[in-house]
Amino acid sequence: MGRTKTTDKSALDIYLGALRDHLSIESKAIETALSELPVCERYPGLCQRMEQDLAMGRSHAREITILLSRHGHPAPVPHETVSSILSTVSGLLHGGEARDVLKNVLATSGYRAHQITSLQMLIVLARQLGFAQDASALECLKDEETAAAEALAGLMPDIVSQYLAAA
Repeated sequence: MGRTKTTDKSALDIYLGALRDHLSIESKAIETALSELPVCERYPGLCQRMEQDLAMGRSHAREITILLSRHGHPAPVPHETVSSILSTVSGLLHGGEARDVLKNVLATSGYRAHQITSLQMLIVLARQLGFAQDASALECLKDEETAAAEALAGLMPDIVSQYLAAA
C-alpha cells in the first residue's frame, strides 16, 4: 500500500520557502557581524572584513526581500529581527572577551560555505521555475559570497599570527 503525501508542495512553494530560509541565514550573518565587531578590534584586517560582510549581508537581505515581494510574499515582521539582534548583543555584553577569535573565524568560514550552497540551490530552483531575473540576481549574490569567503581565507595567516602574538 502506497503512502499519500498530505503536504504536497509545489516547486514555487519550495522556492519561496528556500528564499525565506536564506533570508534567515542573511539575518543571522548580520546579527553575528554586529556581535563580533567589538571583539575583533585587535585584528584590523578581520575587523575591516567583518564591516564589509555586514554591509554585504544587509544588501543581500534587501535583495532576497525584493525577490520574495516580487512573488507576493512580504518580508518577516521587523520586530522579530530587532529582538533577535538585541538578544545577540546582550549575549556579547555578558561574554564578550572570552570569545575565541580563531573558533569564530572557523565558524564564519563554515557559515559562508552554507550561504554559498544555499544560493546555488536557489539559482537552480529559480531557473527551473523560469525566473531568469531571480536567477541572475542570485548569481550576483553567490559571486559576492564566494569573493568574501576567499578574502576571509586570505586573512587567515594574519589572524593566526595576531592571535598568537596576543596570547
